[in-house]
Amino acid sequence: MKKLYRNIIVLGLVAGFICPSISYADDIIKYDDSNLDEILDKYDIDYDKSAVNERIKNYKQDPNKDIVPDYKVTDVKVEERIVETPDGGIKIVKEEKEEIKDVSPSPLYSKSPVYKRVVDISEHQNPGHINYDKFAKDIDGAILRTSIMDAETLRIRRDLYVEKHYQELNKRNVPLGFYHYSRAINAAEGIREAEFVYDVIKDKNVSMPVYIDIEDDKRQAKASKGEISEAAEAFIMTMKRHGFVAGIYSYPWFADKYLTKDIRNNNEFWVADLSSKDFANYKSSDFDSWQFSYQSRVDGYKYDVDMSVHYKDYPHIIKGKSRKPLNILIDEILAGKWGVGANRQKRLTYAGYDYKVIQAAVNDRLLLAKK
Repeated sequence: MKKLYRNIIVLGLVAGFICPSISYADDIIKYDDSNLDEILDKYDIDYDKSAVNERIKNYKQDPNKDIVPDYKVTDVKVEERIVETPDGGIKIVKEEKEEIKDVSPSPLYSKSPVYKRVVDISEHQNPGHINYDKFAKDIDGAILRTSIMDAETLRIRRDLYVEKHYQELNKRNVPLGFYHYSRAINAAEGIREAEFVYDVIKDKNVSMPVYIDIEDDKRQAKASKGEISEAAEAFIMTMKRHGFVAGIYSYPWFADKYLTKDIRNNNEFWVADLSSKDFANYKSSDFDSWQFSYQSRVDGYKYDVDMSVHYKDYPHIIKGKSRKPLNILIDEILAGKWGVGANRQKRLTYAGYDYKVIQAAVNDRLLLAKK
C-alpha cells in the first residue's frame, strides 16, 4: 500500500496535481525518481520533464527544513464582573479576554525509537534475584547507578551492586551506561560528584551516556534554578573532559523548575514521564531518552524495573558498534517507522546514523527484492 501511495505522489507531481505549498512537499521533492520512467511507461503517461524540474527548482522552501506550522491558537473567554453604577446600583459587565494557547502536537515526527527496552538498575535490584542470562537477552541496554550523595553528611558512596551488575551484564555484551543520584547544589559539588563517578567507571566498557540524576527533594529542592543548573553543567563538563558522553536525568516538574532550558537542550536529556503513552508529551525542551515506566517486567527477574526508550543509537555513536542489526533497521524503515524523505533523513541523522549509508542499504534491499 505504501509503495502504491508513493507512486501516486510522484505521478501527481509530474502531472502538476500537487501544489508545492502543502506540508508534505519536502517529501515529494526529495523522492527518488530513478525508476520514474518505468512507472510512467506502466501507466502510459507522457510528461514534460524539463517543466517538472523547473517547478522543483523554483520551489522556495528549503528542502532540508521541516515545515513547522503555527500551533498557537487564540481562545476567547467571556468573564463577568460586578460593577457599581453612578446611581449607586450594581450591574454585571461581560468582558472578552483573549488567551493564547499552544496546541502543538507531540514531537513524534522528529524521533524514532532505536532501543525500546533500556533498563536502569541499582542496589534495589538484588543480583541474587536476577538470572542474568535471561535478563540480558530481554533488554537493549542498561543504565547502572554508580553512586549517591548523602543529604546529611554530603559523603558520596558507591552503589552496593554496581560492580556485580556491571560484571554480569558486560560479559553478556549488554550496552551499559551509568547514573549518579545527585544532591549537588553548586558547581564545586557537581565536579566532586563527577570525579567520584569517574573513579568508578574509568576502566569500564561504557557505550551509553553517564547521567547526573537531578530530582532530590532534600537539598536540591531548596536551591535555585541557577544553582542546580550550574551543578548539573559542572558534572557534565567534567565527564566530557574525561571522554564520556554525559547528560541529565530528571522528571518534568523538577526539570522545568530547577534546570534551565539551555542545559536541557544542549546536553543529553533523559526525561521520566510516566503519564504519556506512545510518546512523551513533554514539550518544555528537547529530550533524547524517555523513561516511560517504573513497573516493567524483564525475563529473568520477577520484580518491577524501570524501562526507557532511547532515540539515539548510543553504542553506535560512542563505540561504533550498534546493538540494532542493520537488517532490523532496514525492516523498520521499509515499514514506515522512520518516516519518508527529509523527515526520514532527519530522524536517522538525529539517531546517529550516516543517512547516505543507511539509505544505500535500503536501496540495495529493494533492488534485491525486484530480482
